[in-house]
Amino acid sequence: MKYKRILNKQSFLWLVYFIVFLFVITNDAIYSPDTRSYINALPYRHLGYVIFLKTFYFFFNSLFDISVLIFQATFSLFAVHIFLKKTSKTLKLNRSSKVVLFIILLFPFFKPLSVANNICPEGISYGLYLLFVAYGLDIIFNENKKKWIILIGFYFALTFTRGQFILTPFIFAFVYFFKNKNQFPIRHVILKSAILVCMPILLILTESTYHKLKDGIFMTTPFGFVSASGLAFYVSKSEDKNHIKNDNDRRIFEMCYNKLSQENLLLSSQNDLQYYTQYYNYFHNNVPPICNHTIHALGKDYYYQKETQYKESTNYAHAKSYYKIEKTCKNLTLTLIKANFNKWLQLYFANISHGFYSSYLAILMVLVFLFSLIKFLINTNNKWYILLFILSALALANAMLVAFASHSIIRYLFYNYALLFLIFIILIKLLKHGIKN
Repeated sequence: MKYKRILNKQSFLWLVYFIVFLFVITNDAIYSPDTRSYINALPYRHLGYVIFLKTFYFFFNSLFDISVLIFQATFSLFAVHIFLKKTSKTLKLNRSSKVVLFIILLFPFFKPLSVANNICPEGISYGLYLLFVAYGLDIIFNENKKKWIILIGFYFALTFTRGQFILTPFIFAFVYFFKNKNQFPIRHVILKSAILVCMPILLILTESTYHKLKDGIFMTTPFGFVSASGLAFYVSKSEDKNHIKNDNDRRIFEMCYNKLSQENLLLSSQNDLQYYTQYYNYFHNNVPPICNHTIHALGKDYYYQKETQYKESTNYAHAKSYYKIEKTCKNLTLTLIKANFNKWLQLYFANISHGFYSSYLAILMVLVFLFSLIKFLINTNNKWYILLFILSALALANAMLVAFASHSIIRYLFYNYALLFLIFIILIKLLKHGIKN
């Protein structure tokens, strides 16, 4: 039987899902270096996956691993099915496109990602992201109250698990407002757009309250600027300390800079490299020793020693040291970027290009985004321009945020592989339509 007929049958899809499910549960759970920090609910971990693991450990103590795998596999496959179903209908995908999209959506279940086997946030955040995007498109083209509630629920579940998606509602708010700005009464459109815009604010307040209850400090989850400081330190110079006003910040900069210099982990130490792609590749391969083992380790220890001088409790001192090194890294990141902006900017672009596997593809994505933005603002009811703008904005925003906060690795970027394929499909449709007319 030809695959064109096979894919029409739900039984074939369920068979594939069952095979993937068996593959997941017959392989061992994967404990990465990050796993224990979630199990132990360290202050620099988002609350979503911490609560998820704590719940499973409480109810399935002796069966913890297999119960987590079963849930992650089932939930992620359910999300794949919903995303495939909704996007196929919205984009009117032909059978060949459905097959390719289906394969791309199942790719993360296997190596090197193995999302359902990993005891890490990707085990549920992949499914949550697919559902968030699917229902986000739903409220644009076919909204109702139930879909709004579901979308909001998936957003909070997603961003409580992976903070990199915190700004995604702005994209949907922008599209929703301009698409419906001529509707009456306009106040309903403004209210719903405002709900989307305010969701990240409510999330930050909720997350800060969680840390206040758990760690004793009203703070957002610390680690974002610790990671972002890695590239800023990499391009820094010794004399940059003269731009640092705060004594603690300056002391931490000097300690970290000296260690990075001794271990040849600075851009200025790489005399044998010629191009910024080479400079970036060196940074990319050395992010853990630069960020985790130097900036974070030295900075946290520095503040921990200061906190214990005041005879604070051990847990509170740990939490306070995470909070303070995050604050210091925010100050240092902005200062060092300003002092070395040209070098940082070129490496930042190299970082983004690495995420797209090619500078040409990265530039193409920017052009697609700008093209779709202009076309959408000219014709706010054209479905294909709306889809092209949303998908390209999601992919580009994630790539840019990841490149700012860390290094472009597949673990942070695989979420949008399916979206990149759908962008390609839409471009083909627009090209065919343009030639036809």
